Amino acid sequence: MSSVTTARVERVAGWRVVCDRILQWVALLGLVLALLQVAFAALGFWGAEEKPGDQAWGMAAFEPHAIDGQVLYIVAAVMFILGLLSRANWKVWVIPLVLFILLYFVQGLLVGLGFGISRWFGFLHAVDGVLIIAGFAWVFFDRLRHPLRGE
Repeated sequence: MSSVTTARVERVAGWRVVCDRILQWVALLGLVLALLQVAFAALGFWGAEEKPGDQAWGMAAFEPHAIDGQVLYIVAAVMFILGLLSRANWKVWVIPLVLFILLYFVQGLLVGLGFGISRWFGFLHAVDGVLIIAGFAWVFFDRLRHPLRGE
């Protein structure tokens, strides 16, 4: 005897489906911007190496990386709001909340500690960046695989 189980598809209000779709695309935007962060960090590093003793030049070289980071925490905040509105599952608002905390508080702290105390904090800044990329990717692919369905 074989039993076949099918996944139950819950129908939700149309506005929740719209929030879910917007969340999916905003997560993709966050993923692309987070991946660009790696290129911007390399650009900043090699740009700063052009004039090794000039601190102002070094800061200017990392400006695209810094601006993109600020845009990313706004993207994470928007994802948090959309996740709360869509109510698809608890992860669609918890992961953006964690991303916001990592982007807004932890990344800046690690950069400061990396320059001021030890380069190992700079290493942790990069590892944290990988976790941020993974968070944006998880939300995007989760919403792609399990979208909400309307009434």
